Amino acid sequence: LGTKAVDTVATTGVLQVYPGAVNSVPREAHVEVDVRDIDEERRDGVLSSIIRSAEVIARKRSVEMEHKIVNQDPPAPCDASVIDAVQESANELGLTSRRMVSRAYHDALFMAQIAPTGMIFIPCKGGVSHRPDEFSSQKDMENGVRTLALAMIKLAGVAETCDQEGKEEL
Repeated sequence: LGTKAVDTVATTGVLQVYPGAVNSVPREAHVEVDVRDIDEERRDGVLSSIIRSAEVIARKRSVEMEHKIVNQDPPAPCDASVIDAVQESANELGLTSRRMVSRAYHDALFMAQIAPTGMIFIPCKGGVSHRPDEFSSQKDMENGVRTLALAMIKLAGVAETCDQEGKEEL
């Protein structure tokens, strides 16, 4: 995509070609492109570049090209205090963790507009998620719930009242 940034991604999951016959030249094509980045300006630059490229190709081939931007919501970074509470909780529970950027269109994008927000991801077999073959072990799910519960206690400001035995019951 030309940004040299690992946080810039673009996908297309919709491609409709008409008339849809294998033995005829298409008269029309509909493509949907999703561009995401944690940096709004960089994301918008990539989107503009894609549109310009499509316009150049359309002119060269003497075809019409139209585009419509369906949405362009700003990226929503997670709140540092939430991230820290989750990290501390995972550490206290003896779990390994790593910080990740989620470019997905989660509810967190909208929740971040009204409240401090963070996300917890648990391991999935083969790193596969959001597919029918997604699988997480019961233990990984339990660890995710325990991490969430302890982080919520910390964020509520009652962590000092929770002793070691109480943490084991989370």
